[in-house]
Amino acid sequence: MAEKKILDGVKVLSLEQVHVLPWGTAFLADFGAEVIRVESVDHFQDRKNGPFPDDKVGEEWWNEGGTFTYWNRNKESLCLEVAHPKGKETFYRLVEKCDIVTDNFRPGTMKRLGFDHETLVQVNPKIISLSCTAYGHTGAWKSAGSRARTVDASSGLSFLTGYEGGPSIRASSNYMDHTGGNNVAYALMLALYHRKKTGQGMRVDLSMQEAGVQSIGPALLEEQVGLSRPRLGCSHLWKAPHNVYPCKGEDRWITLTVSDDTEWDNLKRAIGNDDWVHNPKFNSATTRYENRHELDMLISDWSVQWDNYDLMHHLQSHHVTSGAVLAAPDLVSDPHLEERGYFQIFDNPLQPQVGPRKYAGRPFRIPGIPTPLFQSPNLGQHNIRALKEIAGLTEDEINDLTEEGIINTRPKDDEEKPQGGGRWGG
Repeated sequence: MAEKKILDGVKVLSLEQVHVLPWGTAFLADFGAEVIRVESVDHFQDRKNGPFPDDKVGEEWWNEGGTFTYWNRNKESLCLEVAHPKGKETFYRLVEKCDIVTDNFRPGTMKRLGFDHETLVQVNPKIISLSCTAYGHTGAWKSAGSRARTVDASSGLSFLTGYEGGPSIRASSNYMDHTGGNNVAYALMLALYHRKKTGQGMRVDLSMQEAGVQSIGPALLEEQVGLSRPRLGCSHLWKAPHNVYPCKGEDRWITLTVSDDTEWDNLKRAIGNDDWVHNPKFNSATTRYENRHELDMLISDWSVQWDNYDLMHHLQSHHVTSGAVLAAPDLVSDPHLEERGYFQIFDNPLQPQVGPRKYAGRPFRIPGIPTPLFQSPNLGQHNIRALKEIAGLTEDEINDLTEEGIINTRPKDDEEKPQGGGRWGG
C-alpha cells in the first residue's frame, strides 16, 4: 500500500505556462496532491526547453526536456483543447470533481474561456481558484504582459542590483519565477486550510510584482525617511570587508563577511603576520568601511594564493563567516549536499533514451514525509485516466474527443522542433 502524503486527495487543474505557476503547483504535487497539468498542442514553449540528452533534440523531444521535468515534477498531463466547445464542457466536468483551478494567463483570458471564478463556482461551489499574473487582476497595469526578467525590474529589484557607481543589473534570470511560485504554494495551502475550517472555497489573485516588492522592504522604509540605498555590488552599507574575492584557479572565488571588531580580529589571525592587517586605518568598523576598496585589494592579493574550498575551511576554523562560491558543477558533486540527500536522481522509465538526471530537491526535511521525484508526464499521458476516472466520461466519449483532435498525445505535425539543444533561456 502506497504511503499517504499530506495532500493526498487534493485535486488541482492547472492551466499553466512556463515557470512561475508550474513551480507553485509542483510543490503541491510533491506532497501528494493530484496536479493535472492541462496542456494544448498550440502552446509548446514549456516542452521545447532543454537541456536534451547529449544536447541534441531527439525524435520525441516534447517528452525529453530536462527543464520541463524540473518545473513539472510529479504532475499528470491532460492535453485537452479547452477553447473547443467540447473541450470546454469536458473541463467543466473535471472542475466538478476537483478542489483547485489555477492559471497564469493575462487577466481576461479565463473569463473569455468561461473559466472565471464566478462561472467555476456555479459548477463547483467549493472550488478554489488562483490566478498568478505579473501585476494582478486589478490596477492600471493589469493587462500588461511580462516575464520573470521584466518583473524583477518593475518590482525594484533590478534598480538596487548593480556594481557600485554602475547601472542597474537584473537580479537573476528566474528569481521571480521561484519567488512567485513559492507564494502560489503558500496561498493555495492557506485556501485549502480555510476551506477545511469553513467549507467555503475562495478566489486568490496573486501578483508577481508584489511578491518581488516584498524583497526590497528595507529600501521602501528608508525611502520614506529620506534615505537612498546605493548600489554596492557585493559590498554592504556598513560592514567591511564584505565582498567576493578571487582564489587560485580560473574563475574561482570566495565570499567573506566581517561584522564587528571581534570578527576582524579573527580574520587578522587567519591572514597571519602580513603588516597591512595592523594598519590603524582598519582598526574600527567606520574606518574599515571608509577604506573598503583598499582593504578589498589587499585581501584579494592574499586570497588568490588559496584554493577556494581550502580557504573557506581555513576561515571557518578562525570563526570568519565565509563560503566558497560554487558553480553548478561544484554543486552537483558537493559532498555536503550529497550527504543530506538534497539532489535526486531521476531516470524516467517512459524515456529510457534520456538516461538519469540529477535534480534539485526541497530545501527542508520532514521525518517520515519524503518528497521524491517519481514522475515526469509525457504529453497527454493521463488523458484516459483523468477523463474516465475523474470526469466520468465513457470510452465512446473519449474516443470522440480523440478523433476530433480535442485530446492529444503528440504535437501537431507542423510543430517546429526546438533549435539547437533547446536550452532554457529564462
